[in-house]
Parts: sequence; C-alpha cells; structure tokens
Amino acid sequence: MTQQHAKNSLQADMEALAEVFDAEDREDRRKEAQRRRDGLAEPKRDIRTFDGFADGGAAPRD
Repeated sequence: MTQQHAKNSLQADMEALAEVFDAEDREDRRKEAQRRRDGLAEPKRDIRTFDGFADGGAAPRD
C-alpha cells in the first residue's frame, strides 16, 4: 500500500509542477503578445555556448 501511496504522491507532485509550468508559459506568452502589440523590438538574447557543445565541435571518444 505504501508503494501505491508514493506513486500517487509522485503523480500529484508532477501534476502540480505541470500546472506551475503552464502558468509560467501563459504569462510568458501574454508578455510577448503585449510586447508585439506595443510595437517594441525583440529583446536581446544572451546566448552562450561552451567549447565542444553547440559550436560544431565533438566530444572525444575514449
């Protein structure tokens, strides 16, 4: 019975987390839509890459 309870608890935690993510996504979409309605430029993005990742490099195989 404990294992079933743990599974239900985990499921409830995952559903609560999904609700938080959904709320954050809705807020982000709302802000983005308002920015476009206001005619504002797209904000600068801070994109960072690391050597051997996303720069076309490959990790050595041992």
